[in-house]
Amino acid sequence: MNRRRTRLALGILGLITVALLLGGCEEEDVAGVFGRANVSATRVELEELAYEQPLTLDVDTSNGSVSVQGVEGIQNVSVTTTLRSKGETLEEAQDRVDRIVYYVEQVGNRITLRYRSGEQDADVRRYSGVGFDVIVPIETRVEVDTSNGAIDVEGIDGTIVLDTSNGAVDVYDSTGSLAVDTSNGRIEVVQFAGDMHLDTSNGELWVEGATGTIDGETSNGSISYIGSPMAGGNRLRTSNGSVTVRVPLDASIAFDASTSTGKIRSGLPLVGDTEGDDWSAQLNPPADVTLELRTSNGTIRIEGLTP
Repeated sequence: MNRRRTRLALGILGLITVALLLGGCEEEDVAGVFGRANVSATRVELEELAYEQPLTLDVDTSNGSVSVQGVEGIQNVSVTTTLRSKGETLEEAQDRVDRIVYYVEQVGNRITLRYRSGEQDADVRRYSGVGFDVIVPIETRVEVDTSNGAIDVEGIDGTIVLDTSNGAVDVYDSTGSLAVDTSNGRIEVVQFAGDMHLDTSNGELWVEGATGTIDGETSNGSISYIGSPMAGGNRLRTSNGSVTVRVPLDASIAFDASTSTGKIRSGLPLVGDTEGDDWSAQLNPPADVTLELRTSNGTIRIEGLTP
């Protein structure tokens, strides 16, 4: 079951500055820092950059989302920068947008996109944020750090390192290695081949169509895993929530499952200790893959994935 997702639009050409747009008070304030200001102004700037391989994309922003999409055969990297701010009047919001300081820089095979609240004056910092939408070649190293905003990555073949303090993280149709860390938000990974390290303090972990090793943890949230873990140690842990895994029926996996308050259930022909709240059992032994499952408060389910 694939989940719905939003793709980046293609076909961005040239350097364009779009006029300021007036928004209403109904616009959601993600960071919750805008006080009584209820009029928004936005400026969108589009730019294309030549690139060298192997390419590294480094994005560092706050109070804004980041989307990265890999596209095969492109000649340039396309960057859409959305600057927004709020004020009690449109003029005040526009003035703050005009004073936002951000950077789109290229040095060799590294492209850096940066908006840091600490580099803004106090007035701009309180009311503003910057988001980036980027189209890159498929073979790109992606590094994203945003303090308040969602991260969306799709179609990348390479190392992916994603960090946000408050926001969801979605990764689709990618390969390589993946490290995700968010303090408050769900993590969703669909169709990924490679090693994964996923960590959120408050949010669901959803992994579907995965091939490779996985180390996933959430403090408060359920875990759903559908895939084929590879040889080595694999771990899925939550403090409060259920853990559900679905693996191929012909896989050879040793399960080490434990729950403090809850039950462990499986419809698979597991061999070993399958009693109580602490299981040590194998599917199609002898197993060369281990999968550790832990929850303090929740049920663990181990099910089969039909071809």
